Amino acid sequence: MSDAEERKKGVAASAGGEELVALLHDPSPEVLKMLLGNSNLREEDVLVIANRKNISSAVLDMIGRDKRWTESYPIRLALARNPKTPISISLSIVRYLHLFDIAEMTRSHHLPLPFRHKVESIVMERIPTMPLGNKKALAKMVAGNVLFRLLQDDEDEVIALCLANPRMQESHLFKFISRKDTRAETIRMIAGHQNWSGRPLVRYALVRNEHTPLAISERFLQTMKVLELRELHADPTLPPEASPLVYRELLSRGQDPGKRIEDQVFEVDDNDDEGLEDFKDDKEEQENPEALI
Repeated sequence: MSDAEERKKGVAASAGGEELVALLHDPSPEVLKMLLGNSNLREEDVLVIANRKNISSAVLDMIGRDKRWTESYPIRLALARNPKTPISISLSIVRYLHLFDIAEMTRSHHLPLPFRHKVESIVMERIPTMPLGNKKALAKMVAGNVLFRLLQDDEDEVIALCLANPRMQESHLFKFISRKDTRAETIRMIAGHQNWSGRPLVRYALVRNEHTPLAISERFLQTMKVLELRELHADPTLPPEASPLVYRELLSRGQDPGKRIEDQVFEVDDNDDEGLEDFKDDKEEQENPEALI
């Protein structure tokens, strides 16, 4: 440790006023640790340190273990939001934060993934008993697993807001439509949605879903490529009612529906899957969001 750093450590132990404020931004963890023991330190000073992203985890750990500061809601929130905070500290305080502060953190890709999963599970635990107004507010702001959990809601108002959420992605909705337990009303809302009903992946998934009205499926088929039509014709999971529609569309294009084609893969961009865990069909896991962590 340099002589200059040693001198700053000595100053940090008892500094006040502007001298103390200047040390709040010091790069040395040792100086900051000494500063945290300063009796002149105020809540707003600690909040400055807790909000710093260019800081040692050890300093944030020290703040998180000091009851003087963890009783302060702004400091708790700053620690939970800081990606440098040790996960043990973040987990110990996140349950004591307000719902919408927790929900806001589900959008942060700077936070460690295990912690973000925990944050998502906390929000999802509360959804079943949540007032409609809170669900609607969440549907506008969340992403990933929480957004998909809200898509399973029984309230059409909530579904509509989920579909209007700019964080919804086409590949994610494709996976949701492909689930066997997706509500019929939700499928019909997606099929009639001005934005999503025009997306190729969404249309493909909707044709394969038994709840999509046949008139809509027929319209979607008219916009598909021959390769997609052949894939649908060969798909054993295609609803029986939709199969004749695919057959007729292939004939109208001058194609032989009986002609075999090589296996093709309908690809989804892996980059679109950030922040999204595949929902399992197991009932117990659907009832217990903790299982998704």
